[in-house]
Amino acid sequence: MLDRMRSRAWGLSSRLVASYILVTLAVVVLVEALVLGFQVPQLVNGVQVQTQLQAQVDATAQSYGQQLFERYPGGVPAGTVLGDRGQPTLPGQARPAPDGSLLLVPAITGPIHSDQAITAVVVVAADGTVVASSAPYRYPPGVAAATELPAPAAQAITGGRIKAGDMSTPYGSVLWTIWSAGRAGTGRPSASAPGLAASVYLQAPWSAPRFINPIRAWSELGQHGETSAALLSAPSALLIVTVPVGVLFGRLATRRLVRRVRRLERATLAVTDGDYTVALPASGRDEIGRLEANFTTMARQLGSALAAERQRATRDARDAERARIAREIHDAISQHLFGVRMIAAGMRRADPGNQEAQALERISEEALHDMQALLIELRSASLDGAGLAPALRQICAAYHHRLGVSVNASLEDVTVPAPVEHALLRIAQEACVNAVRHGKARHLTVSLARQDGHVELAVRDTGTGFEPTAPHAGSGLAHIRDRAGELGGTVDIDSAPGRGAALTVRVPVP
Repeated sequence: MLDRMRSRAWGLSSRLVASYILVTLAVVVLVEALVLGFQVPQLVNGVQVQTQLQAQVDATAQSYGQQLFERYPGGVPAGTVLGDRGQPTLPGQARPAPDGSLLLVPAITGPIHSDQAITAVVVVAADGTVVASSAPYRYPPGVAAATELPAPAAQAITGGRIKAGDMSTPYGSVLWTIWSAGRAGTGRPSASAPGLAASVYLQAPWSAPRFINPIRAWSELGQHGETSAALLSAPSALLIVTVPVGVLFGRLATRRLVRRVRRLERATLAVTDGDYTVALPASGRDEIGRLEANFTTMARQLGSALAAERQRATRDARDAERARIAREIHDAISQHLFGVRMIAAGMRRADPGNQEAQALERISEEALHDMQALLIELRSASLDGAGLAPALRQICAAYHHRLGVSVNASLEDVTVPAPVEHALLRIAQEACVNAVRHGKARHLTVSLARQDGHVELAVRDTGTGFEPTAPHAGSGLAHIRDRAGELGGTVDIDSAPGRGAALTVRVPVP
């Protein structure tokens, strides 16, 4: 009982259920890791990075505005290239200054071919035109700022309330800010001073981190209050629910499969116990369905093979017993009959008129003749792989040499299946025995030929003959008809009392 419970606990169903649970857990964990790795940077790190970068943008714009008013109190000369010369241009990246509070703005005097945003500063006059910039090719002096700057920045310069923000441009996403002269307490410049800086626009490229280590994301998310706790509780609950769901799904998905496998197991045990009549219904076209069909075919073939082996063993045992009986008859009874015949012959020669001696000699001679015929029947010929024609020649030679029967044999070497060979050999033996023992025939004609998809065996004798339809015709003819009928053949008997008999058997062969 304990072994059965242990086998059930670690059986196919339990293993499949465990595999379903493990696969489902692995998928859930992988999905959650990807979600944490991609979403937490936007929820946590993205806000931090954006806040820090925005502060740097604001401080850098203010620093540039104050420096420009101090350096160019009468107005910034048109075409002035702002920014720090010698700084490498890194499109798409914002580089902080060594102190970390400001950004490094590179002075870009040449064309800008990159399609990514750059860190840039632009000075806008009170009339809304660009006075100077750190990238003249992208923000050329003398043009209207409304046509060069992004729309939200242009609206802020012309009087809008938005002074900072993030936006998407044709060159990528940027964080920007507008620093106006009014912040420094200088008052708003008049339009009559076109070179005087009224506003300073500064932008820096920005993008939230796309992916971070999921373990780090989990740790950081756990430090951000109730919202993060709610986000963390969802995957935890999903992992907990996965186990019963996996068990239920595994049981439902494997129930039919396990039932089919157990049916195969029972069928295998039945075949092991010797029941070869097991027939499994093909329950599908998958691998197990094909296995069921092949198992049924195998069981039937195995049963047929074992039945044939039993028949062969029975036949071999019968032949061995017949051979033993033949030896006993030859060694004992035949010798006694031979002695009786010799004594009767001596008595007849001593007293030629002794009728009893003559009768005794005749009877003993007939008994010896019948005994020889019986010995030939008991010592049946064997195919031994040589073929049907050689085995029939062996039978004909035995009747000729042992019984003095004249045999005319016309035998073709035909190739037929083994069951046909065996049946025709036994039919020939039965026909010769009937002709010699019962018909007292002294001449036989045996022929074997193949024609028109059939093999024809004929045995003719010159014996006493008989009436084929008579009830006492004997069991030998019934055996001949049964053997031929099993092969789909026909038996034709032509005989009458006093004129011998002719037996013809025709069996279809491929």
